[in-house]
Amino acid sequence: MWIRTFNACLVLAVLCAAYVLYSLEHSIRGVERQIARSQGAIANEKETIGLLGAEWSSLIRPERLQRLAEQHLTLKRISPDQFVRIDELAARVPAEPPVKLEEAGKDAIGDILKAME
Repeated sequence: MWIRTFNACLVLAVLCAAYVLYSLEHSIRGVERQIARSQGAIANEKETIGLLGAEWSSLIRPERLQRLAEQHLTLKRISPDQFVRIDELAARVPAEPPVKLEEAGKDAIGDILKAME
């Protein structure tokens, strides 16, 4: 009689082990699918980073920036008379600002630059 009880316990243990093993396999497959999706997303992001790097390299080409600066910024070339020695600096900078900064409705910095030209 005890052998039948022992066999029944063994069968029950095997069924429990099979259920646990099946559950474990199912959860592992879910994690593997998640890992595969993550690796795919990482590969896509790496490709996007590469494309953005290439686009950035194209955008910061010196000749392109030079052309855009000439087109949109009205900059003047530096002339040799703009360079001064330190002992000449006091003579070029006014003692008092030519424009009062407190005046409302005026472009104080623009006026200072115009006065210094």
